Amino acid sequence: MKKILFTFSLFLLGTATLFAQQKTLETGGKKPGWAKQLVETGYIITQSDAASLGEAQQKALLRVKQEIVRSVAEQVVSTSTHSVQEQGRHVTESYTQTITSKANKAPFLQGISVSKVEDSYWEKFLDKPSKKEFYRYYIKYPFNAAQLGKLVAEFQEEDQKITRRISELEALPAQVESVEQIDAAIDELGSLTLSLEDSRKEKTALLQSRYRALYESILVVEVERALGQISYKLMLGERPVKTSRKPQVKSNCAAITQVAIGDTCSITYRYDGCYADVENFINVQYRFGHKNVSHSFLIPLN
Repeated sequence: MKKILFTFSLFLLGTATLFAQQKTLETGGKKPGWAKQLVETGYIITQSDAASLGEAQQKALLRVKQEIVRSVAEQVVSTSTHSVQEQGRHVTESYTQTITSKANKAPFLQGISVSKVEDSYWEKFLDKPSKKEFYRYYIKYPFNAAQLGKLVAEFQEEDQKITRRISELEALPAQVESVEQIDAAIDELGSLTLSLEDSRKEKTALLQSRYRALYESILVVEVERALGQISYKLMLGERPVKTSRKPQVKSNCAAITQVAIGDTCSITYRYDGCYADVENFINVQYRFGHKNVSHSFLIPLN
């Protein structure tokens, strides 16, 4: 008990010392009770100091935004369904930082302005040690539990969309129809991995690796070969896949006249520079991710 009284006495002494170093030069009228207590249910009350009244006002308004963001982040973390708090302090702090960053971009935050301030008050002081004058601006901004709950619900709804999207991406490898779908999924999962700070982060990173492995499974498979033309498909296991990319096509003797891409791709060529006594071929090569996928077709001169 003596320790508590001693600590409180030190606080009062520190406060008294601070006031002794500041001289009030001007005020915006009689100081309201909320500006003295700096707390009132259903409101965010902040204060800020600056060299000018306008700057102090803007800094106090910024603190309102920061306080709302902090409240949203704390509420989201405390009700997280992703067991963030069980993963250790580092993950919890990273997750909180991520939530804070996202909450800062919420539409509600963009609407915070001086016009919505319910009440304000200001004071002008002289700091005796430095001889500098400054303003202190107080803001009383309406923000109740219902508004906080609405913001948290909106955030959690967006968070659930991410979870649903990850589930959709988990099922997609078995339904891939094009190389571009693989490309898009890898990019999307990369963005998700960077933005997440819970158990889903590792999940999306592993899923991204699964998609990259699909490139390794793509084969160029011959459909039909005739003198002057070759047709083929890209196959992913038992399923055909498409791509809008044109391959690099080379031959040791033939002159390539046309490369047509589609569900079935075709290569038309002139073979007058080819001879039957050597092995003549046309090589098709694609670049998917960091993987080269190629196949050599023999030219049937014999």
